[in-house]
This record gives sequence, structure tokens and C-alpha cells, in this order.
Amino acid sequence: MIDCDSPYHQGEGCSFYKAMKIIGKKIINYQVIDSTNDEAKRLIKKGVSEGAVVLASEQTAGRGKPGAVWFSPPGQGIYLSVIVKPYRNLDDIAALTLLGARAVVNLLKTVAGVEAEIKPPNDILLNGKKICGILVEKVGSGHLIIGIGLNINQQPSDWPTNLGLTATSLAIETGQGYELETITRLLITELDGEYLAYLANS
Repeated sequence: MIDCDSPYHQGEGCSFYKAMKIIGKKIINYQVIDSTNDEAKRLIKKGVSEGAVVLASEQTAGRGKPGAVWFSPPGQGIYLSVIVKPYRNLDDIAALTLLGARAVVNLLKTVAGVEAEIKPPNDILLNGKKICGILVEKVGSGHLIIGIGLNINQQPSDWPTNLGLTATSLAIETGQGYELETITRLLITELDGEYLAYLANS
């Protein structure tokens, strides 16, 4: 685990995140975790601050919509969860799902010039295949967790047989690989901006 609040991890990446307004001011980064959403729930119980982001290079039990597994191989996608406490209707899960979806769509257009499609309630498609899933969960303490799984560098041979027909990645669709840290920073920037706009319109 790398925690950007630790005095031992104050490099360039941590300095970038500390410039965020709300989302991304605290980054907790794991090589391997069961689920970033589940870890976010555990951190909420420990009193983590609003805007904290849980990142992982790999999830062993990543989750999508209820009952679905999110395939999360190491170093090929972005797997993150954002902890928010918006002080408004905590049943407003649809609005926060859309917030996350807009951030991803904007990111993909910025990074690769592609036009992704939001498929309600929680999927993002590129050329008709799923590239991203969003899972927003409510926690009893008044917090909400926005979980995002975004396929970046997977290749066709990486998918389990049942996923190859419906899933895609940015690398598959554009024919080139991407630097995950750069894209992660851009995504968190988009999320921070979208969340600020959401609060301003509350």
C-alpha cells in the first residue's frame, strides 16, 4: 500500500493529487486488493476523509452490478473507488453514477479522441462493447462510494472466453498502449471537477 498522506510517499505523483479540491486529495494505492469498493467501506469505518481514492493495480474480487464479477487483471486497467459525503439525498445513486460516467467519457475523448456511449444504468460502451463499469454504493455513515473499473491495456487474448464477445479496452479499440498512471491522474481530475459541479448544483 502507498498512502500519499505518509511522509514516506511525497513524490511527484502525490504532489499532483494534493492539488485536487476534494476528490484525490488522499490517495491509497494497493498492488493487490480484493475489491476497491470493499476496501473503501473498511476505510470509512476507520474515519477516512471525504474525497479519498482507493486505487489498485489488481482486484481479486472486483465487483460490477449486483452479482457480476469485474475482471481486473494486474496492470491492465484502472480500478478505483472514490469516497464522498455529499450531504444531500443519499439515495441519489443514479446522479453519482452519471457523474462517474461523464468523467470517464470526457477522459476517453481527451486521451484517445474516441466517443464513448453511456448505457444506463452503469455501463460505458465503446464501439458497442463494454469498456467501463461503475458501481455506486451507499454506506450507513452517510458516505457514498463511486467504484470505477476501466479497461485500458487488455488485449483480446487476455479476456476469459465469455467476456471476449462483450468487453473491450482502449488499447483494442485504438491499437496502442497507454501509461496507466497518466490516465489515472486525468480521470481523478475529471472526477474532482464533476463532483464540484454536482455540489454546486445541489
